Amino acid sequence: MNYSAIIGLVLAIVVAVLSAATSTPNWKIFLDAHAFLIVVGGTASVALLSFSGSKLIALTKIFFRRVLGQNDEVNVAIVEIVSLAKGYRDNDKHLKESIPKIKTHFLKEALQLMIDGGVEPQDLDLILKKRASTIHMRHEEDAEIFKALSKFPPAFGLLGAVIGMIAMMQNMGGAEAFSKVGPALAVALVATLYGIALANFIFLPLGENLTKANRMDVMIRQMVIDGIKMIRVKKHPLVVEETIRSYLLPSEREKQKRVA
Repeated sequence: MNYSAIIGLVLAIVVAVLSAATSTPNWKIFLDAHAFLIVVGGTASVALLSFSGSKLIALTKIFFRRVLGQNDEVNVAIVEIVSLAKGYRDNDKHLKESIPKIKTHFLKEALQLMIDGGVEPQDLDLILKKRASTIHMRHEEDAEIFKALSKFPPAFGLLGAVIGMIAMMQNMGGAEAFSKVGPALAVALVATLYGIALANFIFLPLGENLTKANRMDVMIRQMVIDGIKMIRVKKHPLVVEETIRSYLLPSEREKQKRVA
């Protein structure tokens, strides 16, 4: 489970709630249905105009997968590649027998292509590179969508503030109008607060998270491509491990236990 992302999300909510609750005795002023409707409803409507509904549903799944998902994919991939290299040197059937146990999806896909036959080694390498490139572009697109969505809440927050100020100005000529300016202005700015919080606590961090995850995914896929090339010619497991561990920084290599 990705504990850092969960802790970060919870901490962001706690910081926002405590900051609002301790800034004024009347904390209920921060609960405004009008502001919520404008910011959340407006963002949702523009998102549907900009992207398809199926894409937004997929992005919602990505959100929960990134927040609740595993964050040790690199270590898992290294262990699986080296284990396959070990087993295949002694048993030609080891690859086929290991496929159901493989957790790294791209590695499982590559092994299946390799075992099915009918694909020359050089063609297999080209296919894997093409698939890795395609997935990279799709993941980059997902990250950019979250970053694009982060532009909408502040804009609708400003819209809510403007609407509130217009309504406030309309009543300026009434009795005790001056005493109502402060409370009315505070309510108007709640929408801006919602917009800024939604953009900076949800959309922007998640977009950055996905960008980082995409870079990590590219590295794993390249490890798999290199690993498949070496497994195919039955390279020594130590050579396989040292080659794919070369993608890690020295400090990362020190933390990881050797497999071979």
